[in-house]
Amino acid sequence: METHTLARVSAPARPHLPSWAAYLGAAALALGAGWSTLAVKGVTVSAAPRFRPGVPQDHSMRIYYRWLASTLVQERLYTVLVIVGFAGLAAVAALARQVLGRDRLFSTAGAVAIVAGAAIWVTGGLVELGGHRAVGLLATHINPIQVTNSIAFTVNTISDTFYLAAFTFIAAGMAAFAWLAALQGRRAWAGLTLLAGLVSAVTAWSFAAGNGDLTDLMLLIAGVIVAPGWMAWTGRLVTAEARPA
Repeated sequence: METHTLARVSAPARPHLPSWAAYLGAAALALGAGWSTLAVKGVTVSAAPRFRPGVPQDHSMRIYYRWLASTLVQERLYTVLVIVGFAGLAAVAALARQVLGRDRLFSTAGAVAIVAGAAIWVTGGLVELGGHRAVGLLATHINPIQVTNSIAFTVNTISDTFYLAAFTFIAAGMAAFAWLAALQGRRAWAGLTLLAGLVSAVTAWSFAAGNGDLTDLMLLIAGVIVAPGWMAWTGRLVTAEARPA
């Protein structure tokens, strides 16, 4: 009689959902933020018009807002990508509690703050998209240009306030995560998380100070490098934590 020994054959490793969500969100955020920077610098769209001294204000504003209307298609596309990226950031932050401990106060507080920040940013992005669409329609039709200018100013001020609040919440959440991770001995991840929090804090300050050049630089650093890197690393940690021993 032959005896067959049955051995457990392990199935090949399959990618886990947290990693895919993190990588997708990181890629979308990096692509959207990079595209936004190129558009602002006049690389993927025509550069903003410049006017010689003495040009009537109404005439220059009408030309400017017609130029702005020509950039709105790209703005919608890269803003949608960034929205997907912030949705991924919120998901990864919520899942990070599996690494830091679901029952810990700072874990929950950090996740709530980052999710709230991402939601606030998405709200601001939608406000800006809708407002700029209105401005574009007004600028390309026969409407008083002063009214168009007032609406554009109001929309930009409101959306910047949303972005200021969003990065403030994200900075606070990252600080909570970093503190708890350091206590648990996860020094490398704590360092990256603290860096993400500092970058978010500086970005929030740039919106508060109205420093557009600094804002553009910080959005590039945060959106293309720091936040995607944090999302990818955190997604891998969550996947490793969920993998059976």
